[in-house]
Amino acid sequence: MSLSKIIIFSLCLMLVPLQSNAIFGLAGRVEQKQKIAAAREAYAKGNYGEAIKICEDFLMQNQDAPKRRTRRIYSVLGDTYVALGNYDKALLTYSEALELLPKDIGLNLSLADLYYKTELYDKAIEFYNKTLQLEENNEGALLGLGRTFLKIGFLSKSRQYFKKYLEESNQKDPLVYYEYANANFLSNNLNTALDYALQAKRLNNKNPDIYFLIAKIYNNLNAPKKARLNIDIALQLSQNREDIFLTSALWKAYETETASEALKEIKRYQKENPDSQLAIFIEFISLSKQGKQKEALNVLKKIQNKNEDSFIKTVSQQILANN
Repeated sequence: MSLSKIIIFSLCLMLVPLQSNAIFGLAGRVEQKQKIAAAREAYAKGNYGEAIKICEDFLMQNQDAPKRRTRRIYSVLGDTYVALGNYDKALLTYSEALELLPKDIGLNLSLADLYYKTELYDKAIEFYNKTLQLEENNEGALLGLGRTFLKIGFLSKSRQYFKKYLEESNQKDPLVYYEYANANFLSNNLNTALDYALQAKRLNNKNPDIYFLIAKIYNNLNAPKKARLNIDIALQLSQNREDIFLTSALWKAYETETASEALKEIKRYQKENPDSQLAIFIEFISLSKQGKQKEALNVLKKIQNKNEDSFIKTVSQQILANN
């Protein structure tokens, strides 16, 4: 064999393992992608047990996988545990993933959303802010901070983040408009509250909460007819939801022309809810508006016999003391 043929043959032998490694590497990448796709499909179809098994197998067998693929499988695993309501395991999953990928925007946001869902609001704020540090004006983090600050009653911060979200987002979400309107209503910014509540209603005219909020705004704007119209729609849509019904009855009780109607309604309600302090107070108001002061005060005494302390009980004590 000539020297040139020997050299060529030797080079071919040297290239065989390189080609084999490339082939096996390619096969491994294809298999990893297939497992990620299978996990996502199982999650989307609600086959959560299958999704968890695929994810756990992937993490066990592919510890050297690229970070982007590991991130995807952790995300599916965490989301699956959230869907199952297993928040402890979801927390563990996201936290473990962030140890490997501390600057991953999606994982930080998922962990923040989980903390919000489990009412750990301080931690939610921490991770929403981390998300914003990684990506300025991240819409999910802005919305999460708006909702979190609304939950804890920090209204100025809540309005700030909701407003920023609405400026950044192209989506017209009636729920977000409603939440921003509510934050403004609670801050007594009634005109802004009404503007966004009406936008929410135009986008979704079947949500009783939106009509209820509009009714409360109109009531505070001293527009009783519009308030009554909207609370009536809210009652129809919610099939007489308790909080809406009691607010409606209270408003009727304060008006002389509707006080007797309020009394009839609240009497029916009390047959099934005899211990409701608010119902007793509405009965007192309606009787007072009808000029039945002695009967009204006797009704108010029922609240004093209740063991439960409340704002209504304190107000009742003050009224009785002054009469």
